Amino acid sequence: MMQRRVDLDGPSNFRDLGGLPVTGGGSTRFGLVYRADRLCTLSDADLHRLEDAGVRHVFDLRSETEAADFPDRLPAGACCVRLPMTSDQTFQARTVYERIVDGDIKSYGEAEMVAGYLRMLENFGQSFARIVRQVARGEPTVIHCTAGKDRTGLASMLLLDLAGVAAEHIVADYALSSERRPSLQRDQTEARSLVPVLEDYGLDPVEFAPLWEARPAVMSATLEGLHDRWGGAAAYLAAAGVEDSELAAVRALLRA
Repeated sequence: MMQRRVDLDGPSNFRDLGGLPVTGGGSTRFGLVYRADRLCTLSDADLHRLEDAGVRHVFDLRSETEAADFPDRLPAGACCVRLPMTSDQTFQARTVYERIVDGDIKSYGEAEMVAGYLRMLENFGQSFARIVRQVARGEPTVIHCTAGKDRTGLASMLLLDLAGVAAEHIVADYALSSERRPSLQRDQTEARSLVPVLEDYGLDPVEFAPLWEARPAVMSATLEGLHDRWGGAAAYLAAAGVEDSELAAVRALLRA
């Protein structure tokens, strides 16, 4: 049986979206879509492995600052499309840091994470649509951000929901990011620990843990929001301009 986790020298949260059960039977296809944390740590051997896997497209969802500070390494022949998904109103750790310094917040829990995810769905429909259109072409694609948890998690959620993967399995996939990250205390945008900052300001890190933990309840509630507000991934993506033929192509391609 193929393994979903891709063991690389560099990235620690790199995995295949294949192998997840699909409603009605079967599973998602291996080797088509990968989700990952930042790619600046890819070794030469990692690059050769991704080249051999046929990876030709990379979507980088990080901010301009993140991408400049930690530029991607890409396998030969691959092109990178930058789709920055950032806003002052989302859960980005740098924004949270500023709000801590300003004394605006004392905690950041699951409800705040869900609200941040839903805001991203509201604000970045065109970016998610572009990813789906590329996947519809059937060429191996990597989607990544800094930690491979939040922005990448939402893109993965949409693809898996579109493919017919049940909520429980989408939630379980999201939760794997807690196991994959080398340090759950790493700031998602600056590669430094947020915990000492919290302690310096007399705040309890436990009250901010959902920022670096991939909690099942957060993804479960986000999926509920996706279906309650938009009617699911297919309707959401159609509203963002994805054609019915493209949605059908992605469904077919993602099913083994």
